[in-house]
Amino acid sequence: MNKITLSSLCGPLLMFGMLSTNISQAMAADETLIQPSQEIETLQRRAEKLNFDSLDPNSYHLAKARTWLDLATSEYYDRDDSGIVATSISQAATLLDALEAKQTGISMDMPAKVPGSETMRPELWDKIAALKKQSKFSCGQRQTAEAEVYLVWAGHEYGESGLSHAESYLRGAENRIYEAQAAIDQCMETAPPPVMEKFTLSGDALFAFNKTTLNPSALWRLDELAGNIKRMGNLEEVVLVGHTDRLRSDGHPERNQLLSEQRAESIKQYLIGKGIPAEKIHASGAGSSQPIVKCSTKLSKAKQVVCLQPNRRVEITLRGKKAQAGITDGNNKGSTE
Repeated sequence: MNKITLSSLCGPLLMFGMLSTNISQAMAADETLIQPSQEIETLQRRAEKLNFDSLDPNSYHLAKARTWLDLATSEYYDRDDSGIVATSISQAATLLDALEAKQTGISMDMPAKVPGSETMRPELWDKIAALKKQSKFSCGQRQTAEAEVYLVWAGHEYGESGLSHAESYLRGAENRIYEAQAAIDQCMETAPPPVMEKFTLSGDALFAFNKTTLNPSALWRLDELAGNIKRMGNLEEVVLVGHTDRLRSDGHPERNQLLSEQRAESIKQYLIGKGIPAEKIHASGAGSSQPIVKCSTKLSKAKQVVCLQPNRRVEITLRGKKAQAGITDGNNKGSTE
């Protein structure tokens, strides 16, 4: 009969102990992933209830809470561990607690430091501070609140992946600051509000799948866009932001980021060729970070491509003033050529 010695048992026991530890750690990791998700969903339901309970949907504090939750959701699914998810959840919860308690004089301050985010564009923070001091600030409060969180979001993307990832969030903040001032001006009735027009062009119509070269059959869409731009009597800016779906063949999210940037740049170059000043056009990409629709990963690859089509797009924002009817100059003939 073979003798069982203590040394012969050590190896299997050690392996079993290591396996048990790994399983415990994996279960703990799953629990930490589940908990923030549940918190976010609970807070989102509370925000929706406040909205349905007749709270002004343009409320500064409600808009800020919702945007904090958008940030938390995005970074949670990216498995971010910088601390920005917990901070975003905490900021949203504090605001919703105060709103539900019908508190007055709720602070409009931002946290002095947000973990995982760097301070960017101080001149935009100065503009936000100036907006809050205006007598008709309430007319632009929602856009201002969203702009603040977008600047924090941009600082996070910058610290994590660089300026190219932060660019679309910076543009989002700029757009909201611009919209806030326009809304305030309109309330004050001091001057006609500036014009902001937004367009969304399908990426599938403009480009072949996973390509950055424009389809010749789709150029008429960009000709129409150029015509709309030229009808701006006082063009200030054209903002192009490329978006992709989440699908990628090589497993690297950077590929979608680069694809979105290159597609926006292709459109920029086409518009320059149509006579739009290059210095007025800003092109950037958001990769797959801002989806419109979400589709099950259980679908076949072909069905996912179809389902995710709305996410493959280019968003265009025009800022300026409409030319008055019958008045043109040498630079604005209303032509689409």
